[in-house]
Amino acid sequence: MNIGCVQMTITEAAQNKVNQTLNGEGFLGVHLEGGGCSGYQIKLTPQTDIPQDAEMLSETIFSDATSLELLGDAVMDWDNDPFRPSFHFTPPTGSSSCGCGSSFQID
Repeated sequence: MNIGCVQMTITEAAQNKVNQTLNGEGFLGVHLEGGGCSGYQIKLTPQTDIPQDAEMLSETIFSDATSLELLGDAVMDWDNDPFRPSFHFTPPTGSSSCGCGSSFQID
């Protein structure tokens, strides 16, 4: 865990969807990459094993220290829109987003 720092929040809806999708097999990685429409793009990657440098956000969701430092107090949620269901991220405090829910810029 990311002790001593503000940590990204996983909502109950998001955790339930991850658990349903993984069906008891594997883990979900949450990572940042440069790019997207606002500077940083959030990438979700299912994996069968937890990397050695992983920092666990829940029993099934992990990230790396660099991504977590930038994600700060972001929130990962599940939007069950019937026409476009998807994970949605609220950007960390002090950042801005274009509204796509997976990209942000640190101001």
